[in-house]
Amino acid sequence: MTFFAKFLSYAFHPIFAPLYSVALLFSLPIYLNYKIPQQFINFTYAVIVLNLIISPILVAFYLKKKGLIDSLEMKTARERILPYLISAILYGVTFYLFRQVQMPELYLKFFLGAFFAIAVLLIGASLSQKISAHLAGLGGVCGMLYSISVVTFTETLTWLLVAIVVSGLVASARLILKSHTGIELISGFLLGFGIQLILFS
Repeated sequence: MTFFAKFLSYAFHPIFAPLYSVALLFSLPIYLNYKIPQQFINFTYAVIVLNLIISPILVAFYLKKKGLIDSLEMKTARERILPYLISAILYGVTFYLFRQVQMPELYLKFFLGAFFAIAVLLIGASLSQKISAHLAGLGGVCGMLYSISVVTFTETLTWLLVAIVVSGLVASARLILKSHTGIELISGFLLGFGIQLILFS
């Protein structure tokens, strides 16, 4: 059971949330997707992998090596402050870059929402509150899928149900691993979902 819980925690780590979200966005039958060239899609994936996956991982290893965090799991709120700050900067840079290359406004909202969510996580960590980043990321995916369906009248129910089930499984995994309390998990999901809902409305 512990092995499966760890697998879920790694597979749906919040660092992968932007990659999963963009993959979903580009796969949906949204009218904008028929106008976006493949080169732009490839560019988007490359920026996400470099800025929002590889860079944070390298930073985490550096912080661990320098003794600024005790472990890569960052089990305490205090350990999460600096990584959240760096992640917020990376998301801000990524949002600015995508805006400069004229990414559709509909898609930009997701990255803006992710930036705000990380900012709230940072504030929470500064106040010794360990809100679940895993559930904030998954809540953001659910909020994005729901909002896209309302705004563009695109059918996203299947993917939304999958995302909700995955959220439940990951929440259970985090409880099994004793990484979070129920309140921290629920607040994380509501944070991610709520911000996306507000921005897309």
